[in-house]
Amino acid sequence: MLELPEKTTNSGLMPDLTALIDVLFILLVFLLLTAAVKLEMLDVTLPEVGNDNQAPIEQQNALVLSVNFTNQKLNYALGKVPYSSLNEVMDALRVNTNKQGVYLAIDQQVPSGDLVNLLAALSKEDHKIANILIKR
Repeated sequence: MLELPEKTTNSGLMPDLTALIDVLFILLVFLLLTAAVKLEMLDVTLPEVGNDNQAPIEQQNALVLSVNFTNQKLNYALGKVPYSSLNEVMDALRVNTNKQGVYLAIDQQVPSGDLVNLLAALSKEDHKIANILIKR
């Protein structure tokens, strides 16, 4: 019987790539987790201090919009007129044709999500906020 010569393998010359693949996988996961995510944000313009440290929007006839949180329910009032929902308040503000500044008087217990919704609705209707008062 003829004997075949043994095959010589170059397996000793090939590096072990297991550690390199592990490091590349960890880097890939890190880059995917730290990639920039688009966040939905509400643009808020803060007033600048005018001359003599006075607020830039000072109006004698500004509207006062108060928001209270009692019995797990939001209560709105525009001036002295009570409203039960944000839509009713926004409708009342639409009727008021002169774009006066709005003073917000807010109870400290008002949830932040509802406050953001109120600020977004006022911004959408182009109402300027003259001041925000928080009752403690």
